[in-house]
Amino acid sequence: MSRFGRNYLQVGFYTEIMFPQKQVRFIAINNSVDSDKPQDNDFTPFLNIMNEWYAKDTSNKIKSIFLSRMNDGKRCSGSIPYGYNRLPGDKQTLVVDPVASKVVKHIFALAADGYNPPTIAKKLTEEEVLIPSAYTLQYHPEQCNRKSEWGCTRWNPTTVREILERQEYLGHTVLRKTIGTNFKTDARRSSTDEEKLIFKDTHEPIIEEPVWTRVQKELKCHKYSPDRGKYQLTCRLPGLVYCADCGRVM
Repeated sequence: MSRFGRNYLQVGFYTEIMFPQKQVRFIAINNSVDSDKPQDNDFTPFLNIMNEWYAKDTSNKIKSIFLSRMNDGKRCSGSIPYGYNRLPGDKQTLVVDPVASKVVKHIFALAADGYNPPTIAKKLTEEEVLIPSAYTLQYHPEQCNRKSEWGCTRWNPTTVREILERQEYLGHTVLRKTIGTNFKTDARRSSTDEEKLIFKDTHEPIIEEPVWTRVQKELKCHKYSPDRGKYQLTCRLPGLVYCADCGRVM
């Protein structure tokens, strides 16, 4: 029964409703379960609950192991920030990528000048800069864990914003960014600042802290993106003033 499934609700739906409707005979030899003999299957629902409990217990143990490793400052994820590479044979140490790091600095320089993520993405697309996943696929395929189109240069504003918000570019290691909420569906949620694990000065920084801090202030102003691509430095209320008629940000 455990090979068929460990979600007792879904397994029960198939064995009790779906299979009888479709005239499918279900047999689990090791558990002596036979859908043609329903009178002998009274214990099956409890067996399904125990199978799910085992999966849940295993999930909790794995989470505890990962959390213990992260508390020691060890990375448990296979992904690394764009702009860094791993040392050969060392999954924990990050080194600066000489090519990608220049793109990261370029993105931060534009953001510090007041450009919002959509405008930065448009500029990078016009400059035909490879997107992070395409760059990794082309030059570091051993580190690529995302599907990407070869040679893609079409940047997304969300990607730009994610790069601008990463504290790893200050030389810090940030762990436990998301937390699993349901082992059945693999659903996850973003962790709060208190739940994140931050270890400072673990690798070489790409961005200086004054620049990163200034960019974070600019991003708060760009929370609501207007049609205009760049804010004037003299403007004190970007993203805060709304039209009284249509409600759009001015």
